[in-house]
Amino acid sequence: MNPLETPIAADLLVSEGRAYLLAFDGVTPEVLDIHLQGWKRDKCATKAELFRSMVMHAQNRQGMPNSIGDIGNLRAVFCDFNPDRVLKAYRTWRELFDAVANGVKVPGRFEPEIANSHWVVYAKSVLSCASFLKSFDSATSFHAFVDSFNFNEHSKLALPLLLKEEIFGFGFALACDFLKENGYKEFLKPDTHINDICRALGISKATTDFGVFKDAVAYCDSNNLVPYEFDKLLWLIGSGRFYQSKIAAPVDKEIFIQRMQALTQVAPA
Repeated sequence: MNPLETPIAADLLVSEGRAYLLAFDGVTPEVLDIHLQGWKRDKCATKAELFRSMVMHAQNRQGMPNSIGDIGNLRAVFCDFNPDRVLKAYRTWRELFDAVANGVKVPGRFEPEIANSHWVVYAKSVLSCASFLKSFDSATSFHAFVDSFNFNEHSKLALPLLLKEEIFGFGFALACDFLKENGYKEFLKPDTHINDICRALGISKATTDFGVFKDAVAYCDSNNLVPYEFDKLLWLIGSGRFYQSKIAAPVDKEIFIQRMQALTQVAPA
């Protein structure tokens, strides 16, 4: 079916989305809500927690996690995830790169001469994350900084764009994901699942991540939906990964999209 011309009704999307997921074995209302309401639990309490989350997201791109491995193994090299200490310990990305190469066993290869190799990019990202956090004296001041962008829809859009420019290796979608997964419920990540469903159901006609983000957040604001919860609902429909409960549901977002499009068709007279 072709994409809907007008946005699907929010109450229909949410109710049918929940019903679709609850039909799978092991998925209960409690399991579903644990995932949809993660924003209530996920806000970092310290700068170290923020830095760890930021460097975790910095490697959250295709193929890179297989090269970086378990972030926990980097605790010592990353100075217990203290960003200020990291900046004092390493003046350049190469110093950080060499510290990992000489002191930690990781799955990826160390190829310093290749500019776009995973460990070169990641070392630069880690130092960039630490440098960005340097201007905040606590997690509380960082939270206040994020909250200052929630003045209106335009200012909200500006924050992931700022992170994209300030932090090496952070694209727009990755910046959105970092914000979303750290308790900032006003954000969603325009990944492949959110993009596909939003476009198919008339929520967005945009061809870019930025455009889908803008349209999806406006849709949430207009319908009193929490962007984080909207994101998680669509993401679960697309992925089936109930990671908090170790459930992998055999979802098919195309079947869901077709069902939703069919429900919006006008019945013949």
